[in-house]
Amino acid sequence: MAFELTEYPPKSFSDKYQKYLAPHGVLLAPTQVLKNKKLGTSAEDTLRKAFKITLKKLRKMRAACANCNKTEGVGEECGQCRAVKYCGQQCRLIRQPTHDLVCQHLKEELIDQVVECLPVPVPLGRQVVRGKGGRVTDWKDWFTHHTVIHDNISATVGLISQWWHYTGLAHPGEASLQASLERIVTNVFSTVLTIGHCPFWFPSLTSTLHQYNEIHIHLLGADEPEVGAVESGLMQVASRVLGRPIVVTLVAPDLAHHPQTFSWTPTRPHQVTSSVRAVTYSGLYHDFWRDHLATSDTHAQVSRPQVALAIHPGVHTDEMLVLWKPTLQLLAYEHVPLVMTTYNEAEFHTTLQKLETLQANVVHGDVNPLRSLHLKQTPYEPDHVWAANSYIIAIDNSRTS
Repeated sequence: MAFELTEYPPKSFSDKYQKYLAPHGVLLAPTQVLKNKKLGTSAEDTLRKAFKITLKKLRKMRAACANCNKTEGVGEECGQCRAVKYCGQQCRLIRQPTHDLVCQHLKEELIDQVVECLPVPVPLGRQVVRGKGGRVTDWKDWFTHHTVIHDNISATVGLISQWWHYTGLAHPGEASLQASLERIVTNVFSTVLTIGHCPFWFPSLTSTLHQYNEIHIHLLGADEPEVGAVESGLMQVASRVLGRPIVVTLVAPDLAHHPQTFSWTPTRPHQVTSSVRAVTYSGLYHDFWRDHLATSDTHAQVSRPQVALAIHPGVHTDEMLVLWKPTLQLLAYEHVPLVMTTYNEAEFHTTLQKLETLQANVVHGDVNPLRSLHLKQTPYEPDHVWAANSYIIAIDNSRTS
């Protein structure tokens, strides 16, 4: 293990100081925050100290040698990214080829981590999805034609610069801060855009979408990100991409940890917006299918999905493949197209190998053009990075391989 991620320091900072830094959901300038008497007479020193402690915790997470995991005598640091350390020249040389592949990403991650300390670094009001609807080709298309977020980011850079001076770090430049804010925003929208685009990976399905009054998408293994997308209203982005109302059905045992979703039942779907409804089922997918699709009880029945989506199912591991196998077989038997996402390239290739043993009809597998650009260092491997929805795998169960 390179480091144990029991706490994410930037989130802890943001959670603790949000009521002071962004009391109304909008980040304030330092001069405004320091007027808050609740922070005390030494508010400026308090905030500088809080940043210092947070950065120290981040450095501690990477205190071990990136090659041998030794914790003593680790004094040699990568001068480019400053995100990895080595106990000596030999370990550094061993790691150099793999580290070079991620060095720039890790350098950017350190900037992102400082920005993440600030609550609501980019305002995301209703106007952020103002622009044309329909398919999004990539993030440049999203920022340029589908939203006004880019304007919000540009307006925020100066404010982030003001706060940066409290960190004690050298300022990376406004261009770097702008890029960081853009990466963080892609992380916010990657999942809902991936949901909205999952039917488009199947040409036969794309050509028939116009026939449906509403599109039914089943989200398998759903958890906090998908629940959050529903609660925040961001799920409307998926409907906007498809150009018609959608019903998203979240199915997973882990939904038991989200009691606010218990009332989102097939008989009483949660009306998120005028174009989005949400249903949840706390349990396994084959049980959901039995209870709500194979049932003769018309009050419990739900419509068949046009497509199913599994966000990061983890079937690259033998343990998770065993758990997911009944669901994969059910979807194949019922001819429901399935899309999966993976966190990184290594997971992607291993997942393809696992699916090959199941004779899955994979019709598309590649980098997701709407993947999160907010990359993170993998805790157990210093020279690996991950990001939400990095790769797409599409399995066309509507026809045999």
